[in-house]
Amino acid sequence: MAKKKICIIGGGISGTALGYNLSLYDDAEVTLYEKGRIGAGTTSKSAGTVCLFDDSLNNRYWDVRLYGFETYCKMEKEKKGSAGFDKTGTLVCALDEKDEKRIKTGIALAKSAGYTGEYITDKDRIKKILPMIDPDSIIGAGYTADDGYFDGTMISNNFASKMEANGATVIIGVGVTDIKVEGGAAVGITTSEGKQEAYDVIVDCTGPWSRFTGKMVDLEVPIWHTKAEAFFMAPSEKLDYVFPILKFPAFYALRAGNNIFICKSHLSMDLDNPMHAGQWDPDKLPERGGTDDYFIEFLFEQMEKNVPGLVDAGLSSSWLSYRAEPRDFLPIIGDTPVKNYLLATGYGGNGVIEAPAVSRDLAKYIMRGESTLLLEEWAFSRLLKK
Repeated sequence: MAKKKICIIGGGISGTALGYNLSLYDDAEVTLYEKGRIGAGTTSKSAGTVCLFDDSLNNRYWDVRLYGFETYCKMEKEKKGSAGFDKTGTLVCALDEKDEKRIKTGIALAKSAGYTGEYITDKDRIKKILPMIDPDSIIGAGYTADDGYFDGTMISNNFASKMEANGATVIIGVGVTDIKVEGGAAVGITTSEGKQEAYDVIVDCTGPWSRFTGKMVDLEVPIWHTKAEAFFMAPSEKLDYVFPILKFPAFYALRAGNNIFICKSHLSMDLDNPMHAGQWDPDKLPERGGTDDYFIEFLFEQMEKNVPGLVDAGLSSSWLSYRAEPRDFLPIIGDTPVKNYLLATGYGGNGVIEAPAVSRDLAKYIMRGESTLLLEEWAFSRLLKK
């Protein structure tokens, strides 16, 4: 039986996770094209947090969160350091009763899966976990010592190695410059080297680039770019405790070596605010810097109010990245109006969390035609109805 020829565009965590899952099928012939390096682009600038409970992903999709977390833990177990896991724990802060309810539900789900979790209102206990915090600025906090953050670039390279070991092809330094469409269906590509290749299925996993890739098939991919502006703060004194991932509704922070990484949360971005969102060219992003004064001022206000121990920290460095966000802040997965041109994009700030479960389901759909509730809820078609 002839194998199904599948082209994946993009070698970030979305593309490599899908490539790996497709490579598990004997009747799949998979080729991944990455114009730069595996795990570069926005994946390399991901904070990599896969917290057991926070507001990054609705508790409705708890199984997606758990599958991602356990996938990376399995990687670490197979080879220490392969997913870059730093087990710091997470402190998720509640500002009101709505936050509190969401956190408590997340804790219950985490505990049902065998992990630890507790909701704390004792202010002394909260300050013991994170001495920098002002416990009077919150009504309580969820805490677990079981999770932490991962390295998206290491994970992507691990997935790429695994898919190659399974017989798939990974082509680095070669981009896709055109997609051939015949009779309303995508049938092949042209590469930056001028080669033309025929494929049965083409999957766009380019994240913030997918608006540009979509134009190759005359498709308007409904995503916006939001600014992921990260700042590295250098505390005045060396930290002598484990700094947990700190989650507030408006921002999050984690330890990065001797610095503290801090960033505005993706769900707090306003897609109608030109300072927050727009249509920009990801290829023009600088490696470092490029950040706006607006965001550092906003984050300093948040620190002064909630984490006063960081107010006196100096700014060590910063960088700017773009997140790909649909209007509902959920990814776009699967079929599009162009037959055989599929999407796995729009993960926003949740690519590390969502890619493993999405890729598992999407690979099954591509190879066996079997859909899942997740694919149906995150389908392109939902955005056409609004």
